[in-house]
Parts: sequence; C-alpha cells; structure tokens
Amino acid sequence: KQWYQRRVAITAGGAMKQNGNMLLIYAIILGVIIIVQLIAGILAFIYSDEAIQAGHSGFVGAMAQYDTADGSTTPGVNWLQKHLKCCGIQNASDWRREANKAKIWIKTHINDVPDTCCKRLKYQWNPTPSCGLGQAMGNSDVIHNRGCYTQMINWINTYYPVMAVLAMVLLVFEAIIITISCYFSKDFIQGPIPKQFTNGNNLYT
Repeated sequence: KQWYQRRVAITAGGAMKQNGNMLLIYAIILGVIIIVQLIAGILAFIYSDEAIQAGHSGFVGAMAQYDTADGSTTPGVNWLQKHLKCCGIQNASDWRREANKAKIWIKTHINDVPDTCCKRLKYQWNPTPSCGLGQAMGNSDVIHNRGCYTQMINWINTYYPVMAVLAMVLLVFEAIIITISCYFSKDFIQGPIPKQFTNGNNLYT
C-alpha cells in the first residue's frame, strides 16, 4: 500500500509541478517494473511443474521432521492441513507407522493423525483435541481425507486463472499510466504552461 501511495505521489507531484523530467523518470521506472513482472510471469509459467514438485518435496521433508523437539516444521504442516483442509501428502494413511513417512511422529503414534487433519465444527476455529487418534487407517468422517498435495494442485488450478486475469489488468493499467505520463512529460518539457491557462484569466488579456 505504501509503495502504491509513493507511485501516486510521484505522478501527482510531477503533474502539479509541471515537472516533465519527474514524469518521464516515473514512466521509465514503471516500464522496468512491467518488464520484470512479465519475466516473472513467464518464468512462473515455464517452471510451474518444477515449483509444484519442489512443494511436494518440501512437504515430504517437513512431514519427516514433524513433531521434533525444536518443532521447526510442525507449525508449517499444521497450517497447511488446517487451511487446505487436507491430511498427509497423498491421504491420511501417510501418517500410519507402516508408511514410515512421519518418522518422528510414528515413534509415539501408531495410527494417529495430527488434530489439524480433523474437520472443524461450525463456528469452531480449532479442531476438537485428540480428534485424530486412530484416524490414519483410511477414509473417515472425522478428518479431511484428501492429501495436501492434491489440495495444493486443486488450489492452483482454481485460482491460477483468476490471478492471471488480475495480473493482466494490472499490466494494462500500468501501461495506461506510462502513456499518460509520457504524454504530459513531453508537454511539460517543451515549456511551462502560460499563466493564462493556469490562473483562470482571460486568454486575450
């Protein structure tokens, strides 16, 4: 928000002071930003599969270290399972001792899942304590049965088109600002506007 306010202030300041150089510099900076945004969007599209795979690998590593003494990965896994409404990587059975994926967790839990896998009741912010006990055996009405990897793919497929449209709208808006800035900067650089046009006096006096 502050960055946007600075951009507005620079544009408005350059126009109010009839400073063509300020508007031209602003247009150049905004042009560079647009180029960076385009490059970032192209790279995101090209390497989207690699990014998804990296997310999968990261979750596998985080799950292996879940429930460690320092608790470094536990909050991240809990956040994903809670907000994506998922459990495990592929499904809840990833938390079973036989799966050997949650290496720290299975030392003290046999067929349990973390409580963040559980469904929440209406108006309930946190799941019921110990609701994940014995829920890693298969489909259950108590927990979210879809894996976080599947939910992540679904989230990307759902919101990627929306984000792409918003990005295009932003780029068009910025392009319009660049055009307006260049137009006024040319007039301001050519010379100051006569006082007759700025103070409301009769043009023929």
